[in-house]
Amino acid sequence: MRTKGMYRAVVGAAGLAGAVVGAAGCSVGEGAPEGWKVMRGGSVALAHPKVWEELRPSEGSADAGAQASAVLRGAGGRQVGEITVRPGGATRRGVRPRPLTIDGRPATEVGYVERVADGSRNRAVEIATTDSRGRPVLVRVTGPDVDGWPTELRKIINSIDVS
Repeated sequence: MRTKGMYRAVVGAAGLAGAVVGAAGCSVGEGAPEGWKVMRGGSVALAHPKVWEELRPSEGSADAGAQASAVLRGAGGRQVGEITVRPGGATRRGVRPRPLTIDGRPATEVGYVERVADGSRNRAVEIATTDSRGRPVLVRVTGPDVDGWPTELRKIINSIDVS
C-alpha cells in the first residue's frame, strides 16, 4: 500500500514545503509558490518544486516536439513523474474534459490514471489551451498515484501562465 510517507520520500521535503496556491491559481508572472522553480517552454511558464529536474526536451521526454520538460526521480534515479509543455492542443481521448480558464482564455483539463511499464500507476493531467496568438498548447503533468500527489499536481497546474 502506498502512503503519504512514501510520497514524501519520493519528492522530498522541498516539494511539500511550497506555499498553497489558491483555487483561482497564481500567475507565474506574479510569483511562483515559495521555493519553486519556474520552467518556460514556448508561450507557457509554470512552477514546479525544485526537486524536479529540468531537461532539454530531447534529453528524455517521451513527448516528441516538447518545448520544455522536467522529470521527478524516485528511488535509484527511476523517473516517476514528468512535466511536458508542447505545441498542440489534443488531450487524451476517452476522458471527459473539464472546462477551465487560464489567463482569461478557455482551456480544458483531463485527468486520468495510467499504468506504467513496471506495473505501478501514475496520475496524469493534461491542460489544453491557446496562447495570445491563438496557437494551441498542451501541458501534461504525471506523477505517482500516491497520497499527497494530487495536491502537488494541482499546485503545478494552478501555476500555469500562458502568454
